Amino acid sequence: GNEEVSVGSIVHIEVNGSEHLFTIVGEWEADPAAKKISHESPLGKALMGKRVGDIVDVEAPAGKIIYKVKDIK
Repeated sequence: GNEEVSVGSIVHIEVNGSEHLFTIVGEWEADPAAKKISHESPLGKALMGKRVGDIVDVEAPAGKIIYKVKDIK
């Protein structure tokens, strides 16, 4: 669909050739080990409002990481 990422979205992203599912949650529910990331986190912020096919780059300590949004549920 043409959904945008918002709190509660499950976002299927590809990074460096591997694929991950992240759930965007409120700050208090964040649990990175369970792939639940806060909308306030750097990746969460970068993903908010994005659509399928968008490319997101996030500055990380090790350098820029490029994420591709594959699907949003």
